[in-house]
Amino acid sequence: MRIKKEIDYLIIWKKLHGLASHEELASFQAWLQSSSKNKEYFSKLQRNYDNDSIKITQQDIEQSWQQIDPSVQKRRRSVYKKWLQVAAAVMLPLGLALSVLHFSGRDWHTVETAHQIVPGHPMAVLKLANGEFIELDANDELTIMNDKGIVIGVDSMDVLTYDASSNETAFNTISVPRGGEYQLVLSDGTKVWLNSESSLTYPISFSNHQREVFLTGEAYFDVTTDKEKPFVVKTTTSDVKVYGTQFNVMSYDSDKLVETTLVEGSVAVIIDGMETLIHPGQQAQINKVNNQVFINEVNVELYTAWKDGIFRFEEMSLQQMADKLGRWYDVDFFFANEDVKNKRFTGAVKRETDFGFFINLIEETTKVKVEVNNKAVLVKTLY
Repeated sequence: MRIKKEIDYLIIWKKLHGLASHEELASFQAWLQSSSKNKEYFSKLQRNYDNDSIKITQQDIEQSWQQIDPSVQKRRRSVYKKWLQVAAAVMLPLGLALSVLHFSGRDWHTVETAHQIVPGHPMAVLKLANGEFIELDANDELTIMNDKGIVIGVDSMDVLTYDASSNETAFNTISVPRGGEYQLVLSDGTKVWLNSESSLTYPISFSNHQREVFLTGEAYFDVTTDKEKPFVVKTTTSDVKVYGTQFNVMSYDSDKLVETTLVEGSVAVIIDGMETLIHPGQQAQINKVNNQVFINEVNVELYTAWKDGIFRFEEMSLQQMADKLGRWYDVDFFFANEDVKNKRFTGAVKRETDFGFFINLIEETTKVKVEVNNKAVLVKTLY
């Protein structure tokens, strides 16, 4: 049975535990009454819950949250609420969400180690032009100065913002490790979201003639319009030339393709001096081996939702998923065989989701078995 209507798993979880607000209960009742299939699914779910097949103790809740936030002792009264938000914050097609709930009690403790793996969070290292390294902390406001003591920017609330009045053309580099993400506002007002295991090199202030940055990894750009000064994103394989637009570039060294996905405006992908124009809703793929360019019509949300805190997958192979999850959760995936790598997954999951819950989701929707040992994740066939 497939149910098209979506509901946040958190609302169902809170309903079962008597924690839902009036607004959440209203949403739940609207969903429940909208379909006989919804009622059937929830009836099965409730029977499992009443039979204690899904059991999470208060101790489990506190231990899970402590893995995510060591300062929990200062906010013990909010532990329960916070744990729910992290461990159960999943948006899925309803059939998938309830399928996970229906079966999760069976193997919950087999992935206990996975709950020690926490989602990524804002963190980065900034390298100044003079070679100095600065750790960027989203919890504190930090004034960034050059070697002459002149303020060139401010880091606050996981966003590093450069001073538009600066005239210095020296280059800085911001690097985001595995398990991290960060935001950046360049001196011209261009906004950049950097994904895990990525780095961007850029001038403190752009010159009068051009705006060039150098990317390794993945970033989403919202470029400030300036028809006189095109904005160019340089990768090891190609360049992306724009004037004012929103787009995503993925260019990891380990990937075989460089992907540029356009949300709005227009961009030109340049390789070996040849420009290929792409339009909104299109993606340019460059094969690193032969430098061939392919243009495809795509659902851009599948390639850009990460900047809004959501993983979106559509018939994606577990191998491709593993690349993304490995960077975000800072783990290494291993597969028992090629058949397991090629199994497909479809769904939408918040990036703050507890890794253990994510593992349950993958197991029940793709019929595989996942074993976790420290930060090594083995995926094998269920039978």
